[in-house]
Amino acid sequence: MDRMPETNMDGTLDALWVKYREACPDPEPGAGFMPGLWQRIEARRTANLTIFRRLAQACVVATVALTIVMGAVLIPRLERLPVYSASYIDALAADHPNTYVDILTGDIK
Repeated sequence: MDRMPETNMDGTLDALWVKYREACPDPEPGAGFMPGLWQRIEARRTANLTIFRRLAQACVVATVALTIVMGAVLIPRLERLPVYSASYIDALAADHPNTYVDILTGDIK
């Protein structure tokens, strides 16, 4: 394989590493480094969980409110509707005559 000429490539890469080290310095080592790191991690975890917990609580409250509205408003309205005692077969039989007498007399609906 052909390799690229290494004329200015090493100098550019070294300059890039120097800029990177200046932008992201190494953290100072100390006795509180790891406990502090874990405290920040746990703080992020609990912050994310509280958002989901609040969302879940809002959904539960909305569900309870909708259930109460349905129980208080819709169910009494549905109970007042007339209930039919005839079956589907009875309704079909009433609409369609099945005797020749009804057909001949013209009582067809």
